[in-house]
Amino acid sequence: MNKEPKLKTFICEMCGKEFLTDGNRAKYCYDCRIERQKQRSRAYSEKKRNNEQVRSIGDTDICIECGKPYVVKSGSQKVCDNCRKQHTNKLKQKPNAEYSSRAYDYLRVYVPKGDKAKIKEFADKHNISINKLINLGLQMAMDKLKQSD
Repeated sequence: MNKEPKLKTFICEMCGKEFLTDGNRAKYCYDCRIERQKQRSRAYSEKKRNNEQVRSIGDTDICIECGKPYVVKSGSQKVCDNCRKQHTNKLKQKPNAEYSSRAYDYLRVYVPKGDKAKIKEFADKHNISINKLINLGLQMAMDKLKQSD
């Protein structure tokens, strides 16, 4: 039972043509992607020729978060291991907030002092979030009230 990949439509950032791919973040059509790779290779070679800073795996670089030196483990690494989680969370904050504002309404719930810890413990015990627990409780209450109407 081989599942066919779902093709998505994208618009090429270089030529503006529509193209289909099964990727999630495609920016360039096939022809422009090849050209873009050539441009990147030329730029990298030019940097090396001009003795500009070119990082290699194993080199030492400076963390953009804390300013301390670290050993480069991948080409896209910008932060040390200690700052990685903090840096990733910082990058996710804006997209997560934008998604939440589109997908959810905000509702503040007050609970009696001391009950918050009990609710959290109950939710953890049942392996669900407090938010899901509250939504489930609200849905159950609304269903019960509908039945009594």
